[in-house]
Amino acid sequence: MRKAAKINVHGDLQVVDLDAPEGSLKVLQNAVDGWVEAIDLSDDLTMWCNEEGKLIGLITNRTATNIFRETFGAVDVIMGDVIFTGGTDDEGDTLGLTDAQVQQLIQANK
Repeated sequence: MRKAAKINVHGDLQVVDLDAPEGSLKVLQNAVDGWVEAIDLSDDLTMWCNEEGKLIGLITNRTATNIFRETFGAVDVIMGDVIFTGGTDDEGDTLGLTDAQVQQLIQANK
């Protein structure tokens, strides 16, 4: 199982299986309720958000915004639910999160 972690706008974290039968793109799109935009926070951590979140008036995700700002500073806000994955492999395929990364996101979410 390739793990991902969804954090909704209320701060609830849910571990998600990227290997669902409908495929990982569909899992990512369902998690953010729309088209996805990838934000690489590091080589082994990617945050996926709704690319139209601001345009359609989604609610600010404070947890995701704080995680984003740890990397980039206070230059933007993240709107709507997000999902985190473990970056990409040498062929550009999306990797799952390690158990340690899931735990770090849980701690960041408190």
